[in-house]
Amino acid sequence: MLAQTANWLSHWGFNQYLVVRGPDGPEQTYHAAMLHVGFGVVGLATIALTGGLFSSVFNAPHLARYVPGLALAVLIRRLGAVADKILVREMRFRELAVANGLGELAFTLCAVTLAATTTLGGLSIVIANVVQATLTTALILRATGLGWLQRSPWRWQRVREILRFGGPLGVESLFHNASRYWDNLVFAAYFGTGTLALYNFAYQLADIPAAQVGEHLSSVLLPTMNSLSPEERKPVLVRSTSLLALLIFPLAIGLGAIAHSLIALVLRDEWQGVAPFLVVLSALSVFRPVTWVISSYMQTFERNRALMLLEILKVALLLGCIAGFSVLGPVWSAAAVGIAFGTHALVMIGLVVRLDGIPLVKSAGGFLRPLMACGVMTAAVLGTRWGLAAVGVTQPGVLVPLEIVAGGLSYVPAAFVFAPATTRDFLQLLRRAVRRA
Repeated sequence: MLAQTANWLSHWGFNQYLVVRGPDGPEQTYHAAMLHVGFGVVGLATIALTGGLFSSVFNAPHLARYVPGLALAVLIRRLGAVADKILVREMRFRELAVANGLGELAFTLCAVTLAATTTLGGLSIVIANVVQATLTTALILRATGLGWLQRSPWRWQRVREILRFGGPLGVESLFHNASRYWDNLVFAAYFGTGTLALYNFAYQLADIPAAQVGEHLSSVLLPTMNSLSPEERKPVLVRSTSLLALLIFPLAIGLGAIAHSLIALVLRDEWQGVAPFLVVLSALSVFRPVTWVISSYMQTFERNRALMLLEILKVALLLGCIAGFSVLGPVWSAAAVGIAFGTHALVMIGLVVRLDGIPLVKSAGGFLRPLMACGVMTAAVLGTRWGLAAVGVTQPGVLVPLEIVAGGLSYVPAAFVFAPATTRDFLQLLRRAVRRA
């Protein structure tokens, strides 16, 4: 968290500038790349040297042992971030997916192997992060080459332009990432590290649909929308959010619906407290992908200050609600995540509807229709569980597959009933993708 916070604090929208303004010429790319690397070296070197000073603040006596290696891993990954955004800008997502996927695999293999066969302990995670960052960065640089580093005369006017563009995005990025990680600090302060472990485990599970599906889909939208005229972006926004909702909502809500059976099946007794957190936190993957899509849309209009203020609002709501609900218990405090991310999404929707004249009925319908289908799906899952319990079937190994089947069989026809146009559009796109593959 310390290494990443240093990374965010030194990240002033350089990547977004590369995607939006980089196509204008090599000078823009060169200046943004140099600023990105220079700010990163200063920020991460600072935290590597001073990280141990935070040991008493976070009650982590061995903190200094881990911070330098993790700062190095973040820096290596940052060195490849410019090339990463070049691939995004050119929509070369296959190379990017291969690099990231192999990096994740290397991390897992390295961390598990070192933890199981050595006495390195937590340093196994540090080394695995360095290995992952090195492999991913090497593969991305191999895909792009170093042509984007074409030297240009240094112009301070260009630097000022980049900082004006990226300043609000830097603050927005800091608070965006703070909304993902700083809640752990507040949660631990109120409920202790044991409850924090349950909360964080549930958060990671609830975030899977958003992070593994929604994030990759939304990453395509910024370069796509940037290539369109302002009027062409509006129908793309409505269509993309409707399709995303149709795909992500059942994954997120379905995960919450089967939470108790799933956790009983896959985790040991001491981890069963994850289930109620997972039910509450399933709202996370409902709202996060929606905000990513709208954020991509707003970035193409360079509404960076508005994005910054919205992220500050989200963090304030998140941390404030965790603290405010703490008297009711940890599960109620976990509801702060849904409140903060939901409010953030609704305000963003209202903002683009007001500023750009996007039809409210179409925008709202794109979310509400899949939600209605998810209501049918949830009723089918819970009805299956209660029905099986009534006849004495309570084994998690039986409940989980039957609940998933019941949810899937009910969601598909419900989607055709409540969102027929979007469902047909999705199936047409799916068939087209299969044919291309």
